[in-house]
Amino acid sequence: MQLAQPRDPATLRAYEALLQATPDLLYVFDLEHRFVYANDALLNMWGMRWEEAAGKTCLELGYEPWHAAMHDEEIERVIATRAPIRGDVPFRHHAKGMRIYDYIFTPVIGADGTVEAIAGTTRDVTDRRMHEEQLELLVNELNHRVKNTLSTVQSLVRQTLGTADDLQDGGARIESRLLALSRAHDVLTRENWHSADMQDIVKGVIAPYEATPGARFKMSGPVCRLTPQRALALAMALHELASNAVKYGALSQDGGEVHISWDCTDADEGAAMAFTWRESGGPEVQPPTRRGFGLRLLERGLRNDLGGDVELAYAPDGVVFRATAPLETAPVEGAMPEMEHR
Repeated sequence: MQLAQPRDPATLRAYEALLQATPDLLYVFDLEHRFVYANDALLNMWGMRWEEAAGKTCLELGYEPWHAAMHDEEIERVIATRAPIRGDVPFRHHAKGMRIYDYIFTPVIGADGTVEAIAGTTRDVTDRRMHEEQLELLVNELNHRVKNTLSTVQSLVRQTLGTADDLQDGGARIESRLLALSRAHDVLTRENWHSADMQDIVKGVIAPYEATPGARFKMSGPVCRLTPQRALALAMALHELASNAVKYGALSQDGGEVHISWDCTDADEGAAMAFTWRESGGPEVQPPTRRGFGLRLLERGLRNDLGGDVELAYAPDGVVFRATAPLETAPVEGAMPEMEHR
């Protein structure tokens, strides 16, 4: 079949330059479903020369039978309806592997008003599709996190007000707990919510409680990364420990200190974290007479969120809190075995 050509050679050359320069795949089928034109982009996708592809159908060019049959039906529909159709399909690029292509088949109307050929254009949309899928996952994840955060705030407010002495006391407690939650969110946001390092979590929690870094909090441990859920849970627990230490424990008087340490192990049964908060130099410890929200958070909520075990001991010389939990990833190789807080 001979397609109509512009009479002006310069115009013909301009058309050909455009057809060959575009990254889109451009082609023409005759009424027998044979390729009578293919630009360089399509030939490169096939990994063929035009001499190898000219006059062949999709099936003869190696398309999967279902794929060739689909295009055969679409070509016949374009001829019958004289209307373009659009679709998308996976196809293997000879060098890039499996890709996703968006295509349009359009009727070419001859001088007598009948369809004399079918022109097609195809675009590789693999990267765009992957981006759209990733964006959808991110939106779904964001919705999930927002719902979880709102549930956490709702529970925090309800339980705090239920154990507060009055509205002023309850408001102050709620504000401090929301700030602790916010600081933990800041750490995770910097890490794109993938995970958070233990040192960053601890430093974020204790920062409001010490004027001179390292004066009252002694911190040591290797690099140890926690999932977002465990990082938030531990941050809230540390906030409760620090608040209690300021009111009743080691930080309530001069000379009191808090020693915070952790370790990460990579045993045969899987990686695990062990965390310890130990107070010293404060007043003699007395077990609490009532179990408020903070205590329930430390003993029960944290155990559930960590998926491990917790222990809170009221030793006479200072509160001791221990927590253990499995980790999804092993500790980072080459991490500093000990690092003093600065």
